[in-house]
Amino acid sequence: MPLGPWSYRLHGWLLHFLGRDGAAYAAYQEAFRHTPGAATAACLGYLAARLERLEEAETWYASAASLAPERGEHHFNLGYVRDRLGRPRQAIAAFDAALHLNLQLDRAWYGKGLAHAALGEHEAAATALEIAVELQPMNGIAYYHLGMAYHHAGRHQESERIARRLAAFEPRLARQLMLDGEHPQLLPLVAHLEA
Repeated sequence: MPLGPWSYRLHGWLLHFLGRDGAAYAAYQEAFRHTPGAATAACLGYLAARLERLEEAETWYASAASLAPERGEHHFNLGYVRDRLGRPRQAIAAFDAALHLNLQLDRAWYGKGLAHAALGEHEAAATALEIAVELQPMNGIAYYHLGMAYHHAGRHQESERIARRLAAFEPRLARQLMLDGEHPQLLPLVAHLEA
């Protein structure tokens, strides 16, 4: 007895739940073949990314974004995969599409900041990362990257301010920023890490 389109998705979900991502991917492909949909394409993009098949993940996330252009998370995921593929300019375009739909999507601001940094556009990186840390004030890694964007943009006082702020809640990242951002005078703030 042939399976209906919904049962291929259920089968894919069950296989993924059991840790059989390759088989789950095949089941979701069959589901998409029967009934193309954004949710199924997004599942395929996720599984392809987990399996390190990034070109396929990009194709599936682009399909999801095309089938449901109103869903910001599909555009964000497309940007994430493009960034991992080393395509920062295309990643920025996808992050911008996500942000056009939801300005509160902190992950898209963060991804956009990292993509700008990869292009050497440190002022643009700082602008995006400022919003990311405003939306997620306890995101230590975003603060670290903001401090480094300031450092590379020649805004050393701002970088130092971020290192001090980071020392209050993420001392290990603060120490790394102090070293990478050339703020050795601040190392006493995290001296307890060396003990």
